[in-house]
Amino acid sequence: MRLLDILLVLIPATLVFAPITGYIAASHGRSFWRWYGLGILLPFASVFVALFVAMWSQVAETKAKRGLPKPPP
Repeated sequence: MRLLDILLVLIPATLVFAPITGYIAASHGRSFWRWYGLGILLPFASVFVALFVAMWSQVAETKAKRGLPKPPP
């Protein structure tokens, strides 16, 4: 009975969090399917990891843009 309860939580969580993780990654230039797979393996944590990586790459991109000279008008 305990196994059934765990499966009733994990299966819907996987079906919800895996595509969300893939979408977050794809919208920031990462591989959808690689992150979808991570979402299947780690349904709850993968969303937070994908958000962290997306914010980290956005901060790095912003820092890189600051170092470039402004284009002439």
